[in-house]
This record gives sequence, structure tokens and C-alpha cells, in this order.
Amino acid sequence: MGSGSSTPEPAVPAKDASGDGPPKIKEDDGRLDVEAFSNYKEEHPIIPNSMEDGYPKVAPPPKKKADIFTEDDMEEPDTHAHSLKPEPNPLLEDLVKDLISPFSSDIIKVRAIFVWIGLQPFSMMRYPLKLNPKSTMGYLKRMALGKLSYAELFTVMCRMAKLPCVMVSGVAKSNVYEIGDEDVDNLRNMWNVVYVQGGWRIVFPLWGLKAIAGRSTGTNPGRDIALKGDALKEMVLNAVNEYYFLTDPSEFIFRCMPDEEQWQLIKAPFTKTKFVSVPLLRPKFFEYGLKLQTGSQEGIILCEEGLCEVRIIYTNKYVQLLPILLYYDRENGGEHTKVDRHTAVIIEGDTARFVMRFPQGGVYKLQVLDIYGAWVCSFKVICVEPSEMGPFPVEAELGFGPYGDLKPMVGLEAKSHLKGMEVMLTNQEVDFVFSRGKPMDFMVELVHNEIWEEDLADCVSFKSDMGQLVVKVKIDIKGEFVLMIHAKDVGSKDDFDNVVNYLLILKDPKPKKPGEEEEKETVFSGMDKKVLKSLGLEKVVNKGKGNDAAQNEEDDRKRKENITKMKNMSKPLTKEEKRAQELASMKKALTAAIESRNIDQLERAIEDSKTYPELQEQVHEAEAKYSALQRMRKYSSQVMDMAQSTISEIHRYKEPTKAIHDVMKATFLLLGEDEKSTGGIKPQKSLKEWMHIQNLLRKTGTGSVIGRVKKFDALAVPLKTARRVLTILEQYDRYEVTDNSAGAGTFFIWALNIANDVVAMNK
Repeated sequence: MGSGSSTPEPAVPAKDASGDGPPKIKEDDGRLDVEAFSNYKEEHPIIPNSMEDGYPKVAPPPKKKADIFTEDDMEEPDTHAHSLKPEPNPLLEDLVKDLISPFSSDIIKVRAIFVWIGLQPFSMMRYPLKLNPKSTMGYLKRMALGKLSYAELFTVMCRMAKLPCVMVSGVAKSNVYEIGDEDVDNLRNMWNVVYVQGGWRIVFPLWGLKAIAGRSTGTNPGRDIALKGDALKEMVLNAVNEYYFLTDPSEFIFRCMPDEEQWQLIKAPFTKTKFVSVPLLRPKFFEYGLKLQTGSQEGIILCEEGLCEVRIIYTNKYVQLLPILLYYDRENGGEHTKVDRHTAVIIEGDTARFVMRFPQGGVYKLQVLDIYGAWVCSFKVICVEPSEMGPFPVEAELGFGPYGDLKPMVGLEAKSHLKGMEVMLTNQEVDFVFSRGKPMDFMVELVHNEIWEEDLADCVSFKSDMGQLVVKVKIDIKGEFVLMIHAKDVGSKDDFDNVVNYLLILKDPKPKKPGEEEEKETVFSGMDKKVLKSLGLEKVVNKGKGNDAAQNEEDDRKRKENITKMKNMSKPLTKEEKRAQELASMKKALTAAIESRNIDQLERAIEDSKTYPELQEQVHEAEAKYSALQRMRKYSSQVMDMAQSTISEIHRYKEPTKAIHDVMKATFLLLGEDEKSTGGIKPQKSLKEWMHIQNLLRKTGTGSVIGRVKKFDALAVPLKTARRVLTILEQYDRYEVTDNSAGAGTFFIWALNIANDVVAMNK
């Protein structure tokens, strides 16, 4: 590279431990020369939160990240960053010139610097002992020794590129942070703000690049020391967490708070009190375009009578969200215990209501995940009195109500009931009407906490014809029921999949007493007060009614007592107690993440565990699996983006070419199908028969090929299967297959990459 022609500055000798002179020169044995670099001091050290002369005025950026930087802007700087390798002694300043020289845009220059830093496996490099600390490898050596941080290196390189950059100090909430904790001194961190495109922008190199440098690609930590060339390139680039590159300040403040208010870069700065009391919103919350509804913006929810809810609004496309309710068992070591069937998601158009019922008083955590297990947000709930209501009849993963993907996924569109909860009268027949976009087999059932489904079979029926599904419900018992609608492809031997649910509240009609004025009938008339409380409707019913003064006084007294109880329940732990509990919790979470093979769960666990020296061995194992899964997720994304019409085009072939047949055979081999037919009561057909592959391609929902790829666990693929797939595919190339069928070409690339990775990991 161009920096090779530069004349390196003489190395600055460091004094030995006695202070009597430079250390003795040693032969280059490839080990880190800790003595020579430990005491090195920068001539002009970077001071956190300090600006250099001539820097622009600090102010919120004028535009959002999405307005100034897109995925298309990544290709050129990322590719160029790959091409520049660190060399022993040319100066870092010369490398920076080479790194930014092809680009005129300041934002693209920053991107090239950001990615280049992430590409360097500094903890696994071998360094010569005679090394200038100001050289490229000199800086990386200091990173490896823990003498230089990501934020410092990013600042140095940006300033060398004449890009205004400041290193910011502050508090960064990790997963060990609990909402409401005021003692956040142990959560100190550093990130950057850089001035590009006419505004100050936030870059967090540690969190954006932490899953890159020094990561293993296999199951053996340290094995990638020997990796070279393309294998290492692919490994490191795939792990960039894009969210922390140019993060919008209005989102960043929910996670990180700078020491100096000006670096919040928002018009209405947070106070520390607000920062520790807001909900914990993860990057996925903002990536999905979610928003907290008014009334759900407090991270600490005080619940006096065992019932409360949180509301989240979808501003973009519908995302399936899963609630996890955890009870904090303070008396038994502070473990969080999952509480099943006490949280329900009720869908109302663009709003998801997370309704909670608490079986006992205490401190709880509501975690909201997406369908892939990625953490979206969390809340802390302090409950004094338990709910008198029992659990919900079922823990419906789909929630209650017609969700946004119901029509494209199943072909159903709700025409009569658009909300997830329906209040009904006993012995009243109600029709749930859907338009039907494709032929499906259906099954319906009613579920109750204490009544068998078989005993409720006569209360529900359905009729499916003329492009319409009508479900009739008539129940003669008051209480809480769930209507569950299931579907599958016509003639399919697979199990039914649950496709939509409704929470039904049955009440008796209110009888009129002799001489009593007829009360105006409302949807709430005759409903049990406990049910009204659980649904947040009691205040609506009581609105306008007079209140007894003595009762008001008693209510105020009880409320004050409850507030005192809640304060006692939320008293903070000592630092020692908190540290011990954090370590135990992190170890448990890390072990669970490794066993789960869930990429988002692994990312969270790695991020939280890095600061615990006791967990480093487990962290390395988790990092190895994370890198492998990250690459495999990239491979799968192209398949999951395929339109159903493309799948249909493949299975419509009556006699496909040998290439198409072989590619689909290889695909289903990886997905767990048997290549040869098997005997038994239910004989398995062979993938050698195109008709069998056609049947597999016809499946929809979670059993579809796209659904199976979405849930695919590449780490569970047997080595024998991967080798067989490579044998099948090695006779073709991607262009030959793509010329036959664009869809088959996508499956070819996916299967080939997965099989190669499985073989590589087992070497």
C-alpha cells in the first residue's frame, strides 16, 4: 500500500521498571513486548469530551441517519477497507491517507475508518518487538495490550483524516442494568461523536465492532489464528452491528447518557432521574419503528392491585412481539423466574396491549422479544397486591386479534372483529367473519381455564365457502374464554397451525328489577369488576359517578400505604450483592445462549459478559458460535426475501433440469429430509422423486421452505450431510443454475455456503 514508502519515525523507547533507561533489545519471538509498550505516553493524549480549535458548534443533527446514509453507501468503503492490511512500521497516518483517498464524502471516509478498525484481529496478531508505537501495527499492539480503546483509535484516525471527532464519556446501560438503578458508576463507557453531513453524529465503535475483532469462525476458540484471506474477511465484516454507526441521538439517549449534557445532541435533554427511569429500549425497538403510547413511557410501573398494561404502537410494518413476565425472587438469590400465562398481547389495529396479571406481590420485569428471540424492550413493575384473577386460558404466541401479517401469511382478512378482545352476552350468537384468499382446511376450538375443550365443542362451529370463513360462537357460561382458529393446506397431513385468536369475555344480561329505571345498556354492563380491572376499563364505567367522602379518605390512606410498600420493595442492593447476582445471572444467561444457538441471544450475552474476567472462557465459546451463526444468517436472508411466486415457479416444473432437481434435493437434505425412502408405518418418500420435492415446496406457514430456513440451525447439520450436499452441488456453478431458474440459484448459493461452513467448522 502507499504507506510503504513513508519513512517511519524512530521508535520512542520506554523506560524500564526502575526508570534507569530504555529496556534491553530482545529478539523478535512473536510475543507482545509488554515492557516496551506499557509505559508509552501519547504526545497529545485525547481528552474525553474535548473539542479541538475550529470544530463546529455542538447542536442536534439536522437530519436522521436514514436521510444521509443507506445500505448502498456501504459497498465501496467496506470493500476498500478490506484491501488495506496493517504493516509493521509505516505510520498510521499514512494508512489513513490511503484509506480515505478514494472518497470525497466525509461520511464515506468515516465509514471506511470504522470498518477498517473492525477488520483488525489485533488480539491474535503477531507483532515484531522493534515497532514504532505510532505505526499502524504499533497502535494495534496497544489495543491488544489494553492500552488503547476503540473510541481512542477511532478518534485518532478521524482526526488524522481531518474529520472533527470527539471522544465522549458517559454511562452505557448493559443487560445487567436494571431499570431504576441509580448506582450506574460501574457502567462507564466511551463512544464518539463525529461531524459529517453538516451535523454531529454518534458512533459507538466498541458496541458496533465488538463482535468482530478476535472472533473465531468455528467451535474451537483460537483456531482462526491460522485463518487467512477471504475466510477472515468474510468472518469479520459480517459481524458489524450497523445500529451503532451514526445512531440517531433521540434513540441513543435511552441507552447511553454522556457526562456532558451537550453531547446528548437532543433538543430536550434527559436528566439522570429520567435516564434511569425510562424503559430499556433496545436497537430492535427503533429498527422495527415501534413507539410507546402515551401512558406507557415510564420504565417503572407502580401497580397497586395486581393488574396493569403497557401499550406499544406500530409505526411501520407489523412485527410479532412476545411478552416474557419475570418475577424477581429476592429471597432466593435474586433469580428471575418466568411467570407463564399471566401476560397477554391484545392487538388493536396498530397497537399491541401487553396486559399483565400478577399472581403475587413483588417486583417483576416485562421483557418484550421479537419472534426470533431478539430483545426489544423491557419494563420494571412493582406490584403490592396480587391479582385475584387467575392466568389467561392459553399463552397464545400469536396474541389475541387479527395481526398485520394475517392476510399475506394465511390468506385471511378479518371483516367483523378487528380487535383482539370481544365482550359477549351469554347465549348470544356472534359471528366472526373473514374473507378467504386461498383454499385452506380449518379447525376451531374454545379454551377455558377449568372446562375441557371437548365440553365446549357444541359452543363453536364454522363454515368455509365462497371465499369466506364464518366462525359462530354461542356460550351459555359467563367467564373468560379463548377462541382459537387453526389452519393448514388443503389435504396436508401436517398438524394444524394456530393462525388467529380472540379473548372472549362472557357476561350475563343485567335483569331489570320492578320499578327500576331502565339503565342504558353498554358493552360493559354486567361485567365482573375484576375483568374490568384486568382490561383497564373500570375507570370508564365509573366515570361521572359520585364518590363517598369517607371512601375517598380510605382509598387515599390505602394508596399511601401501598406507595410505602412499593418503595420498600424497590430498595437497592449493596454493591457486593449486586455484583454477585450479576455474575450469577450473566453466567446463566451465557450458558443458555450457547445452548440455544440463537444469534440475538448470543449477542446480548456476549455484550453483557465481556466485563467479567471469570466468564472469558465461556465468552470465547459464545463468540465462536456467534460468528458462525452471523454468516449463516446472511446466507439465509436472500432465501427469506424470496417471493412466494418464485417458490411456486420452481414447484410448477413437471420435469425440471437435473441442476434444479439436485439443488432442491441438496436444500431439503440440509433442512433434515431423508435422501432415500424409508420403511415403517409412515414411509418417507425419496428426494430422488421430483413429486416429493414439489409437495415439500407447496407447504405454507411455518412448514414452508422459507419458514424452515428461518428456523434453520446450521450448527446442528451433521458433517456427513454437509459433505453429501457438496458432492451433489460441486458439478454445477451458480451461473449455470441461475440461468435455469433464478429461485434455484438462490437456493444453490445458500446450500453451498452452509455446507462449506459446516465442513470447515468440523475440521
